[in-house]
Amino acid sequence: MQSVTREHENHRMSTQLDRLDGLVKTCIDSAEEYRRAAADVGKEKLVRFFKKQEAARRRDADELNWARQQMGGEAEKSGQESGSLGGFIDRRAMDLSVVMSKGDTGVVDWCRKDVRAVMAEYEKALPEFIAPMRTILERQLAENRATLAALDKVLEPYGRPRS
Repeated sequence: MQSVTREHENHRMSTQLDRLDGLVKTCIDSAEEYRRAAADVGKEKLVRFFKKQEAARRRDADELNWARQQMGGEAEKSGQESGSLGGFIDRRAMDLSVVMSKGDTGVVDWCRKDVRAVMAEYEKALPEFIAPMRTILERQLAENRATLAALDKVLEPYGRPRS
């Protein structure tokens, strides 16, 4: 009976570490998209907003990376975390969207789509964790929800966002 319990615990831990690894990659992908967005928009208020979001996603990745290490997983060196292949492809698609839209609207729409995708990843991960890790994930999810609301607010001077 004890070996079954230990096996179950090892599987649960492995699943949580995999989920944290995925969230770290999601945060890095998001940070990279915000970095590119800041470079691609023309309005200074949007540039500042996107740079702030990039820094927040990198902090989230660092925090999750630290938590992963505390749970016994391998952590990547801060600032050297890698995103996913899907994120790389998404950034290329964002570049194309900017070229096609010829303006800030395509970038903003892309960032809105990104934050919704990030939120979905957090929502999928939450049921797998208990405190204290769940508390960290809930806080980061709340920050992403606030980002979506702030994105709409920062756009108000330039016209209503497209959804």
